[in-house]
Amino acid sequence: MKMKKLIYHFPAAVLILFATLSCETTIDYKGPETEPKVVIYALLNPDSLVSVSVSESHSVFKVPYQPRQITNAVVRLYSEETLIETLTYQAPEPAPDYFPPNPYSKYVSSTYRPEYGKTYRVEVEVPGLPRAHGEAKLPAPVTVEVSDTSSMDIGYGYRELTVKLRFRDPAGEENFYRITASSLVGIYSGDRFEPYNPEIAVGVQEADISYGALSDPLIAPRQEDDFFDMSMPNKYFIFLDDLIPGKEYTMRLTYNGFYPDTDYYEFMFAWFRLSTITRDLYLYLQSYSAHLQTRDNFLAEPVPVYTNVTNGLGVVGAMSTTGDFINIGEYPVDGVLYERWHY
Repeated sequence: MKMKKLIYHFPAAVLILFATLSCETTIDYKGPETEPKVVIYALLNPDSLVSVSVSESHSVFKVPYQPRQITNAVVRLYSEETLIETLTYQAPEPAPDYFPPNPYSKYVSSTYRPEYGKTYRVEVEVPGLPRAHGEAKLPAPVTVEVSDTSSMDIGYGYRELTVKLRFRDPAGEENFYRITASSLVGIYSGDRFEPYNPEIAVGVQEADISYGALSDPLIAPRQEDDFFDMSMPNKYFIFLDDLIPGKEYTMRLTYNGFYPDTDYYEFMFAWFRLSTITRDLYLYLQSYSAHLQTRDNFLAEPVPVYTNVTNGLGVVGAMSTTGDFINIGEYPVDGVLYERWHY
């Protein structure tokens, strides 16, 4: 009797999985120890007093690592080489014992708000660590306005809301932006195929609705089928002006599935904000978004997070923001029962 040979073909991914499960190798690290550095996070904007978060880096081999409040740092704010102020340490709010320690130490100004067009340097000294500093120039704001809103029936009792935002990119310079949006909405809890019942509450909740910008090609360029899931989502809704230099542009934000029915006292108050940000902040947010997507993927190449801090880590950035809003419906209305929802 002739014997038949059976040949099995395994996908490459399965072979890799078998190889991963079948053996484990411990590799001793023989490189130099990573020295701790000062970590600085500062976002300068004209609407707030200057605030700087200070912490310290540590090696992944330093186990266990216990975060601490750095209360003895010297944090200075300069503008055009002139010392403006030495910031004051502000202790964190008391928290329950089961909360993890706060790794960030906050230093704040008592009176100073950044001014447009000025360059600022944040300098931090922590005993035992190299002095670190970072710079940022506060960009001028770019006015944004709601140019149009519309809605359409998409079936099954749902509607699609479209909001158009218009702005003009300043000519002759490279500009970086971030779009954000938030809302306060009221949703009737009862059956909307029945008449309004005043004994049934309208649920009120706050929501981040920045995701509506993902329908605009500046925020989310159209991609071909991404078979390997390699495209990087625009987590922070940032973009630059390379496609619209010096031009007026109308951004389209789309929301599916909800449009307030004012017959049931539903409502929607929405705020839309366009922030002009520094190049360093743009690169930091872009790299950090990619880092978040790849850090748990052992097949992906690690993505280093951008920093503009000399002798340290973190980012010193600046941002100027303008905005506009829409109101659909009314809130509050006398005689209507409301219930606060938290998610």
